[in-house]
Amino acid sequence: MPRLVFFLLLLLPLLACAQAALAARLPEVQAAGSLKAETPAQGIKVIPARKDSADAPPTSLAAADPNAGAGQPPQHQTNADKAPPASADVAPAPEAVEKADEKTAAAIISGSRRPGIIEHQIVRTNREDKPDINLSYPSLGIRAVDANIREWATGIANAFEETFNSPGLYPDENRPVPELWCSYSLSHPSDKALSITFEVWTYTGGAQGNLDIMTLNYSLLTGQRLGLVDIFEDPDAALAIMSAWSRRELFQRLGGMRQEQYLRTGLNPVPENFASLTLTPSGIRINFQPYQVAPGMAGAQKVEIPIEELQPAHPLMLLWGK
Repeated sequence: MPRLVFFLLLLLPLLACAQAALAARLPEVQAAGSLKAETPAQGIKVIPARKDSADAPPTSLAAADPNAGAGQPPQHQTNADKAPPASADVAPAPEAVEKADEKTAAAIISGSRRPGIIEHQIVRTNREDKPDINLSYPSLGIRAVDANIREWATGIANAFEETFNSPGLYPDENRPVPELWCSYSLSHPSDKALSITFEVWTYTGGAQGNLDIMTLNYSLLTGQRLGLVDIFEDPDAALAIMSAWSRRELFQRLGGMRQEQYLRTGLNPVPENFASLTLTPSGIRINFQPYQVAPGMAGAQKVEIPIEELQPAHPLMLLWGK
């Protein structure tokens, strides 16, 4: 028994010394544990949480347009060291942003992307001996206007198909496949009106196709499709003004050609010669069909008339926001 007491008395100072040494090293052990927790394991990349917002606009054309980059081969990253660090705070290079902005602006100007406009297509292709049709048209979110545009576009496609789907139309076995392609552009004279200008290309055989320019004008207040009598209180006066103005401008523009016969018949002040009118912020654009006022080599002609020149015909100035 005295021997056991002796050993206990001997161990107590040793235990006290060991505890004191451990206490002295405790900050180092805690720091090492914290550092180990913050250091990722080898081969694992820690990616911070993104701060993207669902309402944030896309910053590149590829993000805004799902078709951008279509047809490009996928690029596989084989060297992990070449991958840039993933971070929500890393901004794209200024050159990339500028290039994307230019492409986006060009797309909007060309009509492929427009705020508030949804583009639709009628595509009927690869149907053996039936015509190929690819026709684009917009919808605006106004029920009456959208229904009228859709009816017009469908009617154009159906009429072309019915006309050139006759088996006896081409007796030759090597008959060409008739084609119709239609694109459009928009013009806002104000927030109260809209003009849609369609360019309809058709091919039915021969050396080249044909172009027709057609327009649809709408009041965005009533949803009404506008004709000449809706745009001018005095449509006869409007026809006379448009005929005289166009004659002067085209005579100067086409002075080197023998165009007198074209001008005499194509500018006669009748509604069918001025059926394709585009309302613009500054006035009216007259779209003449190929061969209407000039030889085919001159192409389709367009004439701009300021709204001030049309005042004697009493245009509905509300359409121009005035």
